[in-house]
Amino acid sequence: MVEAPPGGPPDLTAPRLATVSPDSGSVALGEVRTLRLGFTEKMTRQPAEGWLHLYPPQRIRSTKWHGAREAEVELFDPLPADTVVVVEIATALQDAHKVKSRESRRFPLATGAAIPGGRLTGALVMGDSAVTNGVVELFPLAPDSLEYFQRPLLRRAVTDRTGHWSFEWLPVPGGPWLVRAFSDGDANLRAGEREAQRLLPDTLSLTIERPDLGAGVLTIHAHGTPGLLRVPPFDRRGWNGSWYAWAMTVAEGDTGWVPGPGTARGPKPGALDPDSGVKLEKVPSGSVRVVVFADVDGDSLFGGVPAELLQPLAAAASWPDTLKSPAYLEPWWLVENLVVPPGLEVEMIVPMTPPGLTAWTLPDSLAGSAAPADSTATPKEAR
Repeated sequence: MVEAPPGGPPDLTAPRLATVSPDSGSVALGEVRTLRLGFTEKMTRQPAEGWLHLYPPQRIRSTKWHGAREAEVELFDPLPADTVVVVEIATALQDAHKVKSRESRRFPLATGAAIPGGRLTGALVMGDSAVTNGVVELFPLAPDSLEYFQRPLLRRAVTDRTGHWSFEWLPVPGGPWLVRAFSDGDANLRAGEREAQRLLPDTLSLTIERPDLGAGVLTIHAHGTPGLLRVPPFDRRGWNGSWYAWAMTVAEGDTGWVPGPGTARGPKPGALDPDSGVKLEKVPSGSVRVVVFADVDGDSLFGGVPAELLQPLAAAASWPDTLKSPAYLEPWWLVENLVVPPGLEVEMIVPMTPPGLTAWTLPDSLAGSAAPADSTATPKEAR
C-alpha cells in the first residue's frame, strides 16, 4: 500500500499581513519612529530593507523579529509632519517555507489631520497584451534642472492581472507629477537597462473638479524597438534642393564620427522637408547621432561632389569656408546626444551652424559625380 510521505503536503500558502501598528488609515499621528507588522505565517525574518518601503522614502535603522510572525521596524527619523506616508510590503517577503506573498500590500498613515482621497489610475500594455508584471512610479515635477530619477520617488504601484494600476490617497489639488512605467521581469522593483520602460508623455495633476483621474492606457515597448525622429521645418541655408538624414547608434566607447565615402549598404538616408517638417521612421533606439546633409548631386546618398557644384551654394549661404579643394563631401551637419525611446518619437532640431565641409579626392571613375558613402566611418571628426 502506497502512503503519502510523512509530514503532510507541502505548505504553499502565501503569507499575508495580519496586523499593523499604527493601524492602516491612522491620522493625526504624533512622533512615529517604530512600525510593527504581524503576519499569518512564520516568516524568514529578513531585514526590512529588502521588503518594506515607505513613500516618501524613510530610512530604516533596524529590524527586530518577535518570534517568526511579528517584525518591529525602527526608523532613523520620525515620520515627517503633516504628511501622508504610504507603507508598502513588497512581494520579496517570504515565509519560513520560502513562499512569497502573491501581491504587494499598501496602506496609508497620516501625521496630518486627514488622509486625502485623490486617485490616479491607468493601464499598462506592451504590444497587444496587458503588462502584469509592471511597475509605475510617481515623481514630483520640480521647478529645477534635476532629471526625474534624481528627484524623490513619491509613490510606486504595481499592475494587477489585467495590467491596471492606481495611486491612492493623493492630495487634491495635487501635482503636477511625472509618471514612469516599466516591465519588471525580475521582480526587483527597479527598471533594468533592457527592460521595457517609458515616461508618460504629459504630466498629471488632480483638481477639485477631477480628484479621480484616469490616465488611460500607457504603452511601453520592448528594448531595441526602433523609434521615430520628428524633424520640424528648418532654414534651407540657401540650398533649395533635396535634404536627407540618417541616424546611427552611439556605441559604448564611441569617439566620434568622420565623414567618408563607402557603400550603399549602410542605413538608407531619409528625405527631409525643410518647409513642412517630417518624421523619420525606424530610427535606432537608445543613444544616437544624426547626420543631415544637402543632397547636392541628387542621388540621395552622402558622397563627394566637385567644388564647382558647391560654389553657388556657398555664396548664397555666406559660408566662411573658402573652397580650395577640387572636391568635397556634400555639406553636412551633425546632431549629437539624442536619446530615442524604444517605439517612441523624439524631436530633432537641424543645427543653424555652418555645415561641415570635408575635402575629398574623387576617384577618376566618379569625377564630376558623387561618390556614395557608408554611414559607418572611422570615429573621429574631420572638417
